[in-house]
Amino acid sequence: MKRFLLFLAILSICGSAYSQKIVKNEKDAFTGSHVIETSYVTISDGFTCSIRSVNGTRILMVSFNGGDEIYTMEKDAQFMFKLQNDSIITLANLEDAVGEYWSSPIGNISHFLLKTKYELSEEQINELQANKITNVRFYTTAGYIERKVSEKNAKKLLKLFALI
Repeated sequence: MKRFLLFLAILSICGSAYSQKIVKNEKDAFTGSHVIETSYVTISDGFTCSIRSVNGTRILMVSFNGGDEIYTMEKDAQFMFKLQNDSIITLANLEDAVGEYWSSPIGNISHFLLKTKYELSEEQINELQANKITNVRFYTTAGYIERKVSEKNAKKLLKLFALI
């Protein structure tokens, strides 16, 4: 019984280490803005995202691991979510973006990382809280990248959108 309880405790700790959570919730001392940020979550292969809210304006922050390729994206380029109910949510990139070289001090890992930002409306958040994402399409200046979202990642994303 003790081993079982120890196992459950360890499992709980491991689960919370990888769960979606608020990593910042504070009022800016200079501007008075209320800032909330979530942890990053995997969308699919190469894609991660988090949400940043400043005074209620919600921004989806997306990172794409381009590997050895440098991807660029123009302002208003689309990021599309296909949901389980077959509806499509289309977001527009808020600014021009260019992949930046990123290197990890651990494990000698390096790649080009494209970081983009999209404003989320209340309606879009409600839709993303209610329906799992099944596919994503990400437009760059070289065309689009499409990925399937696993069931596991879809559930994580539902939890992420419920945080804000």
